[in-house]
Amino acid sequence: MDIFAHALWTNVVYYKNYQNELKSRLWAVFFGVLPDLISFIPATIYGLFHRGSFRMSALLNATSGPFWWARESYNYTHSFVTFAVIILLILVFRKGRMYWPILGWALHIVIDIFTHHNFYETPFLYPLSNFKNNFSVSWGEPWFMLVNYGLLVVIYLAIFVFKH
Repeated sequence: MDIFAHALWTNVVYYKNYQNELKSRLWAVFFGVLPDLISFIPATIYGLFHRGSFRMSALLNATSGPFWWARESYNYTHSFVTFAVIILLILVFRKGRMYWPILGWALHIVIDIFTHHNFYETPFLYPLSNFKNNFSVSWGEPWFMLVNYGLLVVIYLAIFVFKH
């Protein structure tokens, strides 16, 4: 899914429990987009400065530079194994207290498992396994984008109406 939709869905999921705690909700949204930020910021910056030579196929085929980073880091940032290690570290540093906004990251992984088809399919068990869900839909399909953002508009309108 695209980064904006990840942010909007994470905000929706966290809204009820954190509607009066904007800071916690914003941290959840940050963690909800963090996997993509880590993986794709270098390639995005490169693309901004090298527009003439930038091709999306580089995200799949490059063996060095920011595109290599995107491909390799994606495996880790979109893995429940990596996420579990981060959770354990948080629990150790916080003496057993969970930091709930971090679950925005898990939501990101779950969404991507079902919305990445034939482009950056999500290896959610990496490095233990390279298994990827083959029964997904591409978030880039126009009909899916329409349904996805249509649902987000309806949900945000409902939140607005019920809040006021």
